[in-house]
Amino acid sequence: MKSPNRKRPAWAPGILLLIALVLARPGLGQTPDRAAAWTDPTPHRVLRVSIEPQVQLEVLDWGGSGEPLVFLAGGGNTAHIYDGFAPRFAGRFHVLGITRRGFGASSHPPSGYDTTTLVHDILTVLDTLGVGRASFVGHSFGGSELNYLGAHYPRRVHRLVYLDSAYEAHALFNSPEWKSGQLYGLPQPPTPVYDDDTGSAWTWTLWAERLSGPGYPEAEVRATVEFDSQDRFVASTSVDSWLKRFEQGTERVDLTRIRSPALAIYAAPGSPEVLCPWWQALDPTSRARCQKRFIAINRALSRLHRDFQEKVPNARAVTIPGARHYVFLTDPGEVTHAMLEFFLTS
Repeated sequence: MKSPNRKRPAWAPGILLLIALVLARPGLGQTPDRAAAWTDPTPHRVLRVSIEPQVQLEVLDWGGSGEPLVFLAGGGNTAHIYDGFAPRFAGRFHVLGITRRGFGASSHPPSGYDTTTLVHDILTVLDTLGVGRASFVGHSFGGSELNYLGAHYPRRVHRLVYLDSAYEAHALFNSPEWKSGQLYGLPQPPTPVYDDDTGSAWTWTLWAERLSGPGYPEAEVRATVEFDSQDRFVASTSVDSWLKRFEQGTERVDLTRIRSPALAIYAAPGSPEVLCPWWQALDPTSRARCQKRFIAINRALSRLHRDFQEKVPNARAVTIPGARHYVFLTDPGEVTHAMLEFFLTS
């Protein structure tokens, strides 16, 4: 999608496209040598794991000891989206993150975006690292991979944590709300006054924080967007038409086959004003559009969440009022608490 006053492509990691991040532009006062000076401050090792000829995946290892805990990002994101959150668990787990094919530093092959292949990629990474069984955390589209792992590879799964992703993704893509375009296309904030139209990583990060939540990692911005030597936007690093590839490749999963303990953490914005925190800057037409999206999202997700909880026998649910889709960014304390209690009691 494109914002009407922007010529460059949109960046859209939301509930697949629930919260579209259009390009921000640079803030005043940015020094031209920022790109050369910037280093990733996150305490992780970066590994590259071969999946098949010409296909490698980026794996982040945040360290720790104990049971492996594997983080899977949402659609459009890389494992770096967890750079500020995943290290919270390194005191009790060996924490890993996998960037799926088509995104960031992982390979971008022309095929392999179906559920079976994406899950095979995950298992190949674990086999290569000598991990037999793990607990998994998935945000947004990552929930589709958790569903498939739980239903088809129960011996590889200890526990599943769904970060605003506990629904059957095939059903979402085939819902009337998705088909009619009601679940994406939120109105964007107006262009900020500190924007000077060259697109620096700094303003990309500010924009991502505004739309998705505080603490959006700059490393994630730099993983999903290419910048030149002057730190100005060049292009997206995601495979072309990734959302269409996911729509076409997501397979139906029988949720009743998931027997592992599962924690479903739901974000509950509660109002259009929370869903669109820049509400005060919107004109009446845009506010009406946000309200319409809010109603459609609630209707579709309420139905899908109810179906998930009815079919997954060992699922427990936690709803966080006032949270948004990137719930681990908007409410990291509550999410951490819910996850640790789940891990220690299941």
